[in-house]
Amino acid sequence: MSNVGVSPALGTFVAGVALARSEYRHELESDIEPFKGLLLGLFFVSVGAAIDFGLVASRPTDILGLMVAHVTGKLVVLLALGRIFKLSLDQNLLFSFSLAQGGEFAFVLLSFPVRYGVVAEPLAATTIAVVALTMAATPLLMLVNERYVLPRVGTRQKPERPADEVSERNPVIVAGFGSFGSVVGTTVLEMDSDRVDLLRKLGLRVFYGDATRHDLLRAAGAAEATLLILALDDPIKVREMVDTARTHFPKLTILARASGRQDAYELIDSGLVNVFRDTLESSLQMGVRALRLLGFRAYQAQRAALTFRHHDELALRELAMMRHDQPRYLDTARRRIEDLEQMMLGDLADKGDHRDADWDTNSLRDEFGRAPLTDGE
Repeated sequence: MSNVGVSPALGTFVAGVALARSEYRHELESDIEPFKGLLLGLFFVSVGAAIDFGLVASRPTDILGLMVAHVTGKLVVLLALGRIFKLSLDQNLLFSFSLAQGGEFAFVLLSFPVRYGVVAEPLAATTIAVVALTMAATPLLMLVNERYVLPRVGTRQKPERPADEVSERNPVIVAGFGSFGSVVGTTVLEMDSDRVDLLRKLGLRVFYGDATRHDLLRAAGAAEATLLILALDDPIKVREMVDTARTHFPKLTILARASGRQDAYELIDSGLVNVFRDTLESSLQMGVRALRLLGFRAYQAQRAALTFRHHDELALRELAMMRHDQPRYLDTARRRIEDLEQMMLGDLADKGDHRDADWDTNSLRDEFGRAPLTDGE
């Protein structure tokens, strides 16, 4: 790039843009990831080093005036662009205040006119100082927007809705009534007020309130209940509720939702026995259907799913205890996978048609008036 008259900084940027669009972009990103913090720190140190503090100290009024003019002018342009592209007021203000500072490309672009004598060095030094100081002032601009602008002209927040008074007692309490908790019903506590209103319109009995509060759980009858089902979407909230329930209601049996394997590990570490992962059952049902479409009998497909579930639950609890020891974890996981594969292959190889008689024989289907299994069934 130097040989063709382009600065090394701009040449590096062009190379980066080209590589970012190549087939190697993911590998490059993973290679650079460990150095990202170091490179960002180096960049901002170099920005600070580019400021002529002697110039700033000798002309503070001029520098401050240029900073205000720069930020104000860019803010007006950005607000106008936000209106043109139909951003909401809150989004437009956030967009404008976060981009009102100068950009780092000013340091690259100014090197060209200075090199060829188009811009005098004192003017370039003043411009670099103004741009760098506006970048340093970005956190202050964001603070001004958050504390003084948005509260006055932004969207008004709705007043916090008080928790409902729970007027019933049931042996089961469900925290969360989303896609997971809606299949279990009893005394339901839900934190999303809009969802509460919708569910009430559907005729369901749901109470608004933060189920992580032990006083609300007590009001819902947790002291007398048998089960507490944690079906919240937020894994952190689930773990908070486990701690709260164990502290204040030790006799409750807790059934908790885990969004994935890592969340399940955390809950198992806390001593919880009944942990249910979001997608396990749907994955098993898909596997059952795939086996049926491949020609396996119903008994074999269902037995494969049950075998997998049982083996996976045992492996989950074993691996939870050793997940921080990576070599041991990987060896155990590999052994578990091999054992499961051999076990399931053995089961699927056993035709066992006599055991399948009560699952999907034509006589059973005739008895209930059903057609043979099809792909869409």
